[in-house]
Amino acid sequence: MPAHIDTWAMDEYWSQGENATSAQVQQYVTYAEGGLGNGKAASDCSGSNGCSSVFYLDPNLIYDSAQCPISGDAQFVNASSESWYVHLSGYSDFAHRVQGTDTQSCGGASISIPVYVAYQGNPAVQAFYESYLQQNADAWGYYLMDDTSWTLLDQMYGPSGGMCPGNTNNWCTTTQELPNDAAVVAEHGALANALTHVNGSPMKFFTNGLDTTPSEEAGASPNFVGGLCENCVVDEGSLRTSMYATVLTQEALATAAGLAFVQINDGDSASGSSAQIAQRLVTIAVAWLGYSEGHTVVDENLEDTTTNLPIWPEEMLYPTQPVESMVSSANDIAVTSNVWRREFAACYLNEVSIGPCAAIVNGNSSSVTVASSWLQQTYGHVIGLSGGDAFSGGSVLLQSSTFTPNVTTIGAGEAVLLGR
Repeated sequence: MPAHIDTWAMDEYWSQGENATSAQVQQYVTYAEGGLGNGKAASDCSGSNGCSSVFYLDPNLIYDSAQCPISGDAQFVNASSESWYVHLSGYSDFAHRVQGTDTQSCGGASISIPVYVAYQGNPAVQAFYESYLQQNADAWGYYLMDDTSWTLLDQMYGPSGGMCPGNTNNWCTTTQELPNDAAVVAEHGALANALTHVNGSPMKFFTNGLDTTPSEEAGASPNFVGGLCENCVVDEGSLRTSMYATVLTQEALATAAGLAFVQINDGDSASGSSAQIAQRLVTIAVAWLGYSEGHTVVDENLEDTTTNLPIWPEEMLYPTQPVESMVSSANDIAVTSNVWRREFAACYLNEVSIGPCAAIVNGNSSSVTVASSWLQQTYGHVIGLSGGDAFSGGSVLLQSSTFTPNVTTIGAGEAVLLGR
């Protein structure tokens, strides 16, 4: 029995994971993320069967700053010709690039940086990124493509909004190189298909975006292994109840397409506070509702202002033998309006059997009472959480409180885990 469900965590020097040992990362992290100039994740996972390193890159939005250059983007800009960029329909010149701006701090001052969109269908762009990755990250296990959208409007939407000046809201309805959504999907697939390791083996990619069905991603290239949902159900500490059903459905569709679904949630509430624990319970319960080994991945980035390794004791809870399954959408496991439930016949904590368990998520703006009709198995307790992350004394409380059907309530937007 695995020691934890599949996890994703930042593992970098001078940032989250800074003080984590290689042994800790290999034991508790499935996917360890890092990037250019910060190879801790690759070092920690090297030669390990326990974790894989993931190298961050953004081959989609290009930030062109001469004052404070971003390393990879600066190399792209310096090597590029005009055909490396996406342009407004009918044009191919610099003045008509699809573009936006981003305001960043540089040398103590606030500066405006032009942002362009790379045209990944150009073989020269593909060759640039192959060389870039082979030189800087050939030994990494996987690669994360950031800012990867699967519709034209979303791909051409940057930090300042729509990137096609002159249109309503500056939204892009077509471009010269990418006239429609199908062309955007095709260019992402073409880039993934073109990138190989030095030894000729294909590189494997996660993409960051939730504006497509996973089957489109899987069909674009066999080298796409999964997608990320950023701020899925918790956004900087706020519970996103309106996203619960969407995330659950995407979780089911990703599994059906043979892809991983990475649920990323961000927050910086006080360690072990009631607010943080509510966020953690929602995160883990949503993962359980569609959990599938090798497909469902949890990134609880809920202390993003610390250097701690963001691994949590609830991730050592492992549900198996599902009684109900979510096959196509959140509706498969709905028990009433905006409430979803899934039960498991055999569950484990730190590889020790704890009997049956269940997760229930309430997406309503008011509390609900857990009806006995929602459950096929018998439970005696609510599973609670205490403290912070796994390396700061956090723990799972298997008998946090008594569970009584038709009496126990779930707060607005919150979740409960049930045990024997």
